[in-house]
Amino acid sequence: MHDFAASLRDGRLEETDLALANCLQIAPRAPWATLGDVLGLSAATVARRWRRLAATGQAWVTATGSPSLWRSLCNAFLDIQCHPAQRGRVALALARDPRTKSVMEVASGRDLHVNVMTADLPALSRFVLDQVSRLPGVVKVDVQIATRIYMSGSAWRLDALSRSQRERLQPATPTTTEVRTGLLSPTDHALLLALAPDGRLPVTDLAERTGASHTATRRRLSRLEHSGTISFRCEISQQLTGWPVTTLLWGRVPPGDRKRVSDRLSRMPEVRLLVATSGGTNFRVSTWLRSTDSAHELEERINAALPEFEIVEHAVVLRTVKRLGWILDGLGRRRECAPIDPWCGEDTRIPQADPDEYEE
Repeated sequence: MHDFAASLRDGRLEETDLALANCLQIAPRAPWATLGDVLGLSAATVARRWRRLAATGQAWVTATGSPSLWRSLCNAFLDIQCHPAQRGRVALALARDPRTKSVMEVASGRDLHVNVMTADLPALSRFVLDQVSRLPGVVKVDVQIATRIYMSGSAWRLDALSRSQRERLQPATPTTTEVRTGLLSPTDHALLLALAPDGRLPVTDLAERTGASHTATRRRLSRLEHSGTISFRCEISQQLTGWPVTTLLWGRVPPGDRKRVSDRLSRMPEVRLLVATSGGTNFRVSTWLRSTDSAHELEERINAALPEFEIVEHAVVLRTVKRLGWILDGLGRRRECAPIDPWCGEDTRIPQADPDEYEE
């Protein structure tokens, strides 16, 4: 068997580990016995492999609000210019703030690209104008409001399973496609935050952490899942997926062509996030690529398939500091849990940070 430590040094994982991660992308809380049955392994072997991946920060399961829940809140993208000496400090401070979903250091056009989630537009205004703009080291902040989320990273999949294996993992009960309100009860809110560090946390542990009974916790968790309010995601270090390069595209699409463009882009395997936005450009696309050379080829394919989509700007991401509630190290491994909490109190302030903490 290939040595696990060597596989990490090589920037790749064994096929079995990739298949396991793919299983957990589809069914993040499936029992080990179910996963073992799909993979042809014992439950003990599957659990042991997952513990090893999780312990090294290479893969993890987390819980956040679902894409449907996020659509009912205020979602925005900030392009931030910083003083060079303060860039790392600003990035880490924003990564630790509960209102940020992702923080990226970008090669051109802006220093930081930050996805922000707040309860409503006034809360976003206060966060941007009263906090982010006044953060030491910040020179300029541009804001684009997300007006529709066509595709989120939760839909992106590794291609490590057969069709029959994928079908065996699909949930038996369909979930609601849209959540009508962005409000959560205090108990639901506490449950969501308790699951952020480990989305596979057993119900017994969840009950203990939230102070509720085992039965009530199980019932509440089931309701949140089946209503489409909560979303469980298996993430893996990008360096190990075979798609190690992140790029961002900003473009313009005529209003009448938005559906056709979004449908076509959503089917491209490189696309992870597709959002309509306010501003001079009205479409934002985030991609994972196999190499920097692939960026040019992807743009040519988009241009050929969708000439109505005018690509205005593109950028390569130098480093992803935060992804979906986790601060990452320089190799994309999870390092520190920073849960997404759009409902945090008005007195929440952006944390102070030392940029040297995560230098590799």
